[in-house]
Amino acid sequence: MTPTNRQRPAPPGDATRGRVLALLREGTWTVDDLAARLGLTDNAVRFHLSALEHEGGVTKAGVKKGSGAGKPAVLYSLTRAADEAFSRAYAPVLSACVEELRAAMSEAELAEFLERVGKRLAGREPATSDSLRKRVTSASDLLNSLGGITTVEGSNDTYRIVGRACPLAAAVEADHCVCSVVTALVATVVDADVRECCDRSGRPRCCFEIEKGANKPAKRRQVAG
Repeated sequence: MTPTNRQRPAPPGDATRGRVLALLREGTWTVDDLAARLGLTDNAVRFHLSALEHEGGVTKAGVKKGSGAGKPAVLYSLTRAADEAFSRAYAPVLSACVEELRAAMSEAELAEFLERVGKRLAGREPATSDSLRKRVTSASDLLNSLGGITTVEGSNDTYRIVGRACPLAAAVEADHCVCSVVTALVATVVDADVRECCDRSGRPRCCFEIEKGANKPAKRRQVAG
């Protein structure tokens, strides 16, 4: 089918890209596959794929060899991050797990368990050779990579990781103890004592304070809230 007899070019906006992403959830597709299913021109599909690839939602996943001697067609698929973004199960599953743990553990045992989870999420040993400022920035960057929105602020005596969104907001709303996971994550990366002062008056927003000159390993935290 040639571009002239496709139904229509892609409209601007996010609706078409949403349809492209929905199809890619089902498997890998070529430009021709997607164009045929969406009723768009090849060029329109390429435009949206290029934008989605630039945003990190789509990736090339190999080639599809045809029966002729022509150039193999590129196959496209969702990235892992884009695929996970469609799921609404993570927060309720985490909240249900915490409920089960509360029923099976004492408060102290639950606190220790959640701290171990936070340390595991940190994913590496503290970078103690870096300056404290760099370690605080690394912790902020890690929170942002997990879905938070945080920035680093400094005063005469402290650094503060200030958030406008919490990466575990839905689970924290269900049980404030989940803050212990994020606190332990930050403490592990920063390798210093961290004071959690998150705002949970509405939609949870992260806030962590680290005293300047604090270079000793973080101590065990109690369950927040």
